[in-house]
Amino acid sequence: MRHRPGTVRAVGLIVALLAGVGPAAAATYDGSAPLKCRVETVMICSDPSICVRGTAATALLPAVVTVDVPGRVLGGDAAGRRVKIVSVGHGAGRLLLHGEEVEMLGTAWNVAIEEASGAMTGAVLSHSGGYLVFGTCAPR
Repeated sequence: MRHRPGTVRAVGLIVALLAGVGPAAAATYDGSAPLKCRVETVMICSDPSICVRGTAATALLPAVVTVDVPGRVLGGDAAGRRVKIVSVGHGAGRLLLHGEEVEMLGTAWNVAIEEASGAMTGAVLSHSGGYLVFGTCAPR
């Protein structure tokens, strides 16, 4: 029996995809494994009319945030400080994380990570203003 070369390649690709090897096995960012998220840009807002563009250092945030959904914590602070993830959700292809820091005068935060690409957006809200955070995540 004779097979066309294209058919053999297609069957090989299907077997590889079903086995979890190849392009479809690229990392997904659904929270099932720990992630490292690099903070690339931060918008710092001190009141409704004043926002400035900065970096993680400008906002006194870690440049890389570790995300451990199974352990329910975010880390990356140079002092080793970690914050608890209060809730985890999934919607429209995004991993959604929420946390609260009661000790820090009622600060709340949210992070959304695109499950297909690892693109990250986040917000930190406090009495004195807030931050919008943009970056990318990779498997840890």
